[in-house]
Amino acid sequence: MPFSYVSHLYCPKCKKEYSPKEKHQLCECGSPLLVAYDLERLKDNLSPEDVQSREPNLWRYHELLPVEDPKNVVSLGEGMTPLIKMPKLGKEMDIPNLYMKDEGIIPTGSFKARGAAVGVSKAKELGVE
Repeated sequence: MPFSYVSHLYCPKCKKEYSPKEKHQLCECGSPLLVAYDLERLKDNLSPEDVQSREPNLWRYHELLPVEDPKNVVSLGEGMTPLIKMPKLGKEMDIPNLYMKDEGIIPTGSFKARGAAVGVSKAKELGVE
């Protein structure tokens, strides 16, 4: 089973496609690129139980991240953060089921840590120094 089911990069503006195995920053039209995954193939090879049995960190979802080789994973332990029910604030805002993520418990204390971990790992995989 592959570590990642990344299929390709694509431009949401002009629809041009790019390989995820090469360095890209923007489409030639200037638009940011998005990542596509082979979800049809993934659904035949991964179950919710598989994911639930893994360690509670960002990389438990590696099939849906663009890093294709686990040796390129760079991590500070970005993991699961709890959803905290906010009934008082929810009542004030007329949102009966308001929850907030507590990002303060991850090593960097920032929601940006997950994206940075994936970006740095993919950059490592592509040989960016």
